[in-house]
Amino acid sequence: MTWRYAANMPEAAIARWRALIGDDHVWTDDARLRDAGTATFATKPRVLAWLRPANTAEVQACVKVAHELRVPLHPISRGKNWGYGSRVPPRDAVVLDVSRLDRIVDFDERMAYVTVEPGVTFRQLATYLRTVRARVFASVTGGTAGGSVIANALERGDGAGPLGDRFGHICALEVVLPDGALVHTGFARFPGATTAPLARWGVGPHLDGLFSQSALGVVTRATIWLAPYPRHFVMASWSIADEPRLPATVNALRGLKLAGVTPATVPLWNDIKALSLVTQYPFADATTPPLPAAVRQAMRDAAGFGRWNGTVSLYGASRAHADALREVVADALGATADVRFREGPEHPLDAAEDDCGPSLGVAHDRSAASTYWRKRRPVPSTLDPDRDRCGFIWLSHAVPFDGAHASTVSDLVEAELERSGFEPSVALLGVTERALSAVIAIAYDRELDGEDDRARTCHDRVHAMLCERGYPPFRTGVQSPRPAGEQRYDQLVDDIAHALDPHGIFRSR
Repeated sequence: MTWRYAANMPEAAIARWRALIGDDHVWTDDARLRDAGTATFATKPRVLAWLRPANTAEVQACVKVAHELRVPLHPISRGKNWGYGSRVPPRDAVVLDVSRLDRIVDFDERMAYVTVEPGVTFRQLATYLRTVRARVFASVTGGTAGGSVIANALERGDGAGPLGDRFGHICALEVVLPDGALVHTGFARFPGATTAPLARWGVGPHLDGLFSQSALGVVTRATIWLAPYPRHFVMASWSIADEPRLPATVNALRGLKLAGVTPATVPLWNDIKALSLVTQYPFADATTPPLPAAVRQAMRDAAGFGRWNGTVSLYGASRAHADALREVVADALGATADVRFREGPEHPLDAAEDDCGPSLGVAHDRSAASTYWRKRRPVPSTLDPDRDRCGFIWLSHAVPFDGAHASTVSDLVEAELERSGFEPSVALLGVTERALSAVIAIAYDRELDGEDDRARTCHDRVHAMLCERGYPPFRTGVQSPRPAGEQRYDQLVDDIAHALDPHGIFRSR
């Protein structure tokens, strides 16, 4: 099917939007539109205008105008989807920015949930919970603390801590559909339902998935489940000196997850990933990338990193419980890895931004700073890799939680990125018990001629090679080729999209 929409921005739409939400919140100036169309890699689509409604009713009104006049919209929350496309739409469109919807609507410490709007950031939520001295915390992303809590969950982003499967721990979505109508999912569709924020499924077909990694609606509210602080927290840090020890270590970590020893995401970082969190490319020692093996070895030795590194977060209901968990981890990993244990803070809700912090809900920008790996100037105090012309592209692929598969992916990425002149930054994240999220970063400097093309060519080649070997993507960006799967599945998704959005306001084909 082919959907058609306005070839140019109709002035009538601009005029109506200005009347609905005010001149100050309908942006059409070239500078702002250029900013909205800038990502951490080369993109082509144009931003035709930028709308900033203040509440759900204004979102509905803006969408209704677009539906009536056949104007394509691209919803964003905070626009910090760095490495996947930032704010850039997949085709020429008007950006519908819902960052002004930034209220914490409801919080229940006893039942461990919070209901928020899409403009609420990880930093804002963490600060709120600490301000009220809550004994519960939210899973935080490895991306920027200024990112949207809801948007990251809808993109099925990975988080630290016990509820790292972030989309698996939200419910009661409020959604503006492509015609401007409002719908609530799960039990929230029943007025006064006491279980609306407490249970995901509701009754009948479960619709939440329609609004995850899709363009079928604008989520204007959702309930996020929280985790209780433990009485005793212990962080187990481990490292291995060489690649041959990776398979056994991965298998041991899978065993710990399956046994329920830790409910938290189990991260495995190679040395480049770990180094990019604390430093930048050493141009004084290696003037021409990629990083030579000898310099790479010296850097990880100086920083105290192994070839692979990771943590296991242990949440004890008592001192005895924490000690028992610690013993299990030592037994499981001791044969292959160097394991070190660190006691967490006496009062977990006072955790600082250190090794323990993300596992206890501390929002941070440490991982986001890795976007500056190849820049020759220092990482700024206020991160904006779009503004600073950082080159950064993610590859995110699903891999069995199995040592042999982990080694296959690591070997492939190492070879292909180095052959293309990039450092192979690899994280294998054990968010669930049976699958790893392989998150691979291609970092470069957009200010150098030809680097955008080289990075994109490398991205597309590695993407294709991983798919051919049975490792499809679990998350894509505007740079990603459309995964080639079962044709009937794709047709079914298109049929649903056409039924909800016959004019292609949110979604194009």
